[in-house]
Amino acid sequence: MAIRDFLAVPAGRGHRFPAVRVAAGLLIPLLVLILLGRTDLTMCAIFGSLTGVFGRSEPHWRRLRHQAQSGVLMILTVTAGVSMSLAGRSDWEVVAAATVIAGIISVAADYLRVRPAGPFTYIFAFTATAAAPFTGTVGEAALAAGGGAVTAVVLGIAGRAHARRHSPHLHRPAVPPPNWRAILQHSGRYVAAVAAAGSLAVVAGPGHSYWAMLAACAPIAAASTARAPLRAAHFIAGTYAGVLLSALLLQPDWTPVQLAVLLTLLQFAGEMYVIRHYALAMVFLTPVALLMTGFVSTQPVRDLTIDRAVETTIGAAVAVAVVLLTTRRREPQAPSTESAAPPVEGYRQPNRS
Repeated sequence: MAIRDFLAVPAGRGHRFPAVRVAAGLLIPLLVLILLGRTDLTMCAIFGSLTGVFGRSEPHWRRLRHQAQSGVLMILTVTAGVSMSLAGRSDWEVVAAATVIAGIISVAADYLRVRPAGPFTYIFAFTATAAAPFTGTVGEAALAAGGGAVTAVVLGIAGRAHARRHSPHLHRPAVPPPNWRAILQHSGRYVAAVAAAGSLAVVAGPGHSYWAMLAACAPIAAASTARAPLRAAHFIAGTYAGVLLSALLLQPDWTPVQLAVLLTLLQFAGEMYVIRHYALAMVFLTPVALLMTGFVSTQPVRDLTIDRAVETTIGAAVAVAVVLLTTRRREPQAPSTESAAPPVEGYRQPNRS
């Protein structure tokens, strides 16, 4: 049954338009920055554009609210990461800051009921920008991230004006009050997993410990003991395959425009599968994470790919252990948290616009 669940790929109907929307939100800011000669800001813009992954299956006005909230959180995390990079903070300081941010963002996202919930995307933004070299200013980073976020929000609401069929005005049931016990329990899992995974990665050797912290976030989204190991298996298998694909894609010397188009195509492919099959999505999203630094720096392909594979294993293993140790049979159900680059099920059929 576990193998059958892992291999099952639901039908893709209804996912194309959201994927196009997210991909376009990535491409537009990148092309603008390339034309302006500011490729040093592309990473910040990419993370801002990931605002488009939030609320992808929601009605337009609810999507607008949740994307606006997520965009603000994304700008704050990018700004914090760039500040850490400019200050030359140590790996241990980045791990400590990421742990705090994971706990805070988890609470905020669950309280706001943003979907996909959890700090996965925000931790990605913070840790990646904190680890990458940056020559601009914090204000420029915030502006680039804000431009990407605004582009995503505009594209997210634009379908309202042209959609052939609008969502009917249905009576909305009363929203239950926040279950603070469940929210704080879930936040505690993220804190424990991020802290443990980041610490183990730093002890194992200098490098990109942020990938271990990112890998620790993905299985936590599946807070039940039944789903967490499956989510971890998806993340590990998909990332391993994505690392191999990245090794091939890192060989050519891409021009900035070519790299922007390549990242857009990979993001589109990842968004086509991110809800349907997490492992397949990670095959395409892993190269996005590894290639986005190509605008500002180059790294040895062998070291980069091995580092990613090892840290993925560390982070996913830590996450499963945390979930198994902290989940009780009769505990309150944690908030539904399909994670960003993120979950396999839990969404309704996406809006076609």
